[in-house]
Amino acid sequence: MSKKIVLAILGTLFAAGSIAGGAFTALDRDLNGSISKQEASAVPSLAEQWDSLDKDGSGDLSKEEFAAYENADKSGENTSAVKDAPRTSQGK
Repeated sequence: MSKKIVLAILGTLFAAGSIAGGAFTALDRDLNGSISKQEASAVPSLAEQWDSLDKDGSGDLSKEEFAAYENADKSGENTSAVKDAPRTSQGK
């Protein structure tokens, strides 16, 4: 397989991963794999829901806990809660 093909495949995979975790990654400023309460303060509705989203009480939101916040908008449960969340380039 040529280097160009390998690079194209890797680039595509990297781009797909970036889109999927765009909002989480944008908030995880220290890149430790979780969102702290301080990082969440950039999105007022996220900070307001902190206690209900931090299911394990760790003081940080995991990707799974943050996904519950993002999915609320998709399911129509609480659309006002996610209106100010960072969006990916595809409007997710």
